[in-house]
Amino acid sequence: MSYNYYKTNPKLSDYVRTVLVFDNDSESSELPLFTNGMSALLYKADNRITLFGQSVPVEEWNETTIAFFFKPFSLATTFKLSGQDLKAKPIELNRWNAQKAMALNIQLYHSKSMQEKVEILSHFIFMQIKSNRRDCEMIRYATDTIMHNSNTDVLLQLLKNLHLTERTFQRVFKKYVGITATEYRRICQHYFAFSHLKSGHFEKLTDVAFTNGYFDQSHYIRSFKEFTNTTPNEYLQWGLNKGK
Repeated sequence: MSYNYYKTNPKLSDYVRTVLVFDNDSESSELPLFTNGMSALLYKADNRITLFGQSVPVEEWNETTIAFFFKPFSLATTFKLSGQDLKAKPIELNRWNAQKAMALNIQLYHSKSMQEKVEILSHFIFMQIKSNRRDCEMIRYATDTIMHNSNTDVLLQLLKNLHLTERTFQRVFKKYVGITATEYRRICQHYFAFSHLKSGHFEKLTDVAFTNGYFDQSHYIRSFKEFTNTTPNEYLQWGLNKGK
């Protein structure tokens, strides 16, 4: 067994994180290393193509495989699939669209090298992004914007920039991401506030609260307890020490 990472086509770089080619014909016993939780399109030597919304199971790496690992939420929008459905179970490409899957498999069957297969799959993914560009761009822009600014006013700014009603935006966001934009914003806000708290670079809790967009210290404490089932002070006293 051996594996190699291929350079991602620049046309896919906003959506695909990396391309991994795994060769089970090699005598090496080394297995590929990749991050858990990454959604992926997997092509197997038997021409089976599967979309994984979460981690690819270890048992899938038992034959020659090409894996396109997608950035968060990009796979669902690229293939116009529900984020919740993808998260629940993998989806075979021929069940997604039998006609497109057959045309793709014919091209892959007649390809002469692994590099050519990667190029064929890259073009296929690019055409999917192109045909669904509006939703792809919206979700990419929205998730990136919220990740960089998780304050409460970010959603209003997104609606203004995207020229969408709140109902339409929340509906499309939940379809592809699996949760509402409001829930996603709160998760990002908690993540950054938690990182700030853990760093110890503050004088009092109100500094953490205000820096990360909470209305006041009480609001921050309630949110922290909702996500962690403990308070910031309890974490500082007990949880942080346990992690050392």
